[in-house]
Amino acid sequence: MKKVTLLLLFSVIYTLAIAQSNKGNNVFDKYFVNKTMRVDYIHGGNAVSENFKIFGIKNDGEWGGRVKVMNDPYILGLYAYDIVDAATGKIIYTQGFCSVFGEWQTTLEAGKINKDFEESIRFPWPKNIFKLVMRKRDSTNTFQTVWTETVNPALYAKADHTSPSARVRYFMKNGNPMSKVDIVVLADGYTIADSTDFSKDVQQFIDAFFSVEPFKGRKADFNLAAVYSLSPVSGIRLQKPNYYPSNILGCSYYTFGTERYVLTEREWTVRDYASAVPYDFLVILLNSDKYGGGGIYNLYITAAAKSASSGYVMVHEMGHHIAGLADEYYTSDVAYQVTAPKYEPWEFNITALLKPDNLKWKRMVDPTTPIPTPWQKEKYEQNEALNLADEVYSNKVGAFEGAGYLSKGLYRPEIDCIMFSHSLTFCRVCQNGLNRVLDMYVAK
Repeated sequence: MKKVTLLLLFSVIYTLAIAQSNKGNNVFDKYFVNKTMRVDYIHGGNAVSENFKIFGIKNDGEWGGRVKVMNDPYILGLYAYDIVDAATGKIIYTQGFCSVFGEWQTTLEAGKINKDFEESIRFPWPKNIFKLVMRKRDSTNTFQTVWTETVNPALYAKADHTSPSARVRYFMKNGNPMSKVDIVVLADGYTIADSTDFSKDVQQFIDAFFSVEPFKGRKADFNLAAVYSLSPVSGIRLQKPNYYPSNILGCSYYTFGTERYVLTEREWTVRDYASAVPYDFLVILLNSDKYGGGGIYNLYITAAAKSASSGYVMVHEMGHHIAGLADEYYTSDVAYQVTAPKYEPWEFNITALLKPDNLKWKRMVDPTTPIPTPWQKEKYEQNEALNLADEVYSNKVGAFEGAGYLSKGLYRPEIDCIMFSHSLTFCRVCQNGLNRVLDMYVAK
């Protein structure tokens, strides 16, 4: 009798668990079909104003994104968009993100001129008329609506998916794109003669990325495909003085005047090539031996595949891209105009410590660790030899002053992390943030 009771109890628990796990799927099946809607728009403005204008709407191929968690519970990023069912007013999909325009708006140039940028957002294809609601954080870090559009999917339903002709190769295939984290890797500055090199560089990315936790322990959760987006000439713009090759994705060094920062303003071209496969995250490998790269939350990363520090750059930038992790370093030059925050930052891994008793990672802090947490900050800033591993609170989670490009007023969780130095290890708070995001994409 006891065995029968336990069996019935297990059956009930299992049924409830399955019902709960299928809840997200029910929302997906009710409101969406299995393809991707891509909205291309122009995002323009200056340091104090901005505007949006739709350029086009297209079928971006099979949907490979979230189907269990439709509304992003963390809403990381400077911007977020909601897909709202017009008939019911129900928010059926939400995603936070950052953009090139959002970064440019904090530069000195944005205070002098107006400029337009290509941008795209992607989401599962709605069945019915919907409202697109774009939100942005204000000076108090609170989201405010900055743009709305009503869209009728029926007007675009007959559009077939097309992508530029390019070879596609899966390096890792562990399951259905809807239940895995899907990475697409694009080539920039590789010619047809460089195809073998690109294959080797993709494998180098795989080796570097999956050598670091939490990715190492979750390798089975990922699919990874490469799209051979080939260029007519080898190399990347400004990898050497006065060098302007016609690299197909348009990546360039000296973004915003910072030599090592590599981005592209050809977002639509990047998206066109990436759409050859279902994807969640996007990597652009650069055929260059000059140190550099960049990473933007929910947009893409770039990394110079042939530089001596390529492995570090690849993993560091994926921290930005996947989970919006902030840079924790503060002694290197950046193009942004940064001031001490009056409100708590949105990133998982930095804090303004405005309320020390309510530290956002306090559950990971040992009660014996002081907040803020002392370290030899002055010695570090004077470029004196300092072994971070020998610090009193090394390997402890606390609140170490110096983060987010600021020496004072921002704090990081551990004394060292790949977001702070070339340590090739994510701290525990960063790993936790990455896992929280990855869990949304993996069906359990």
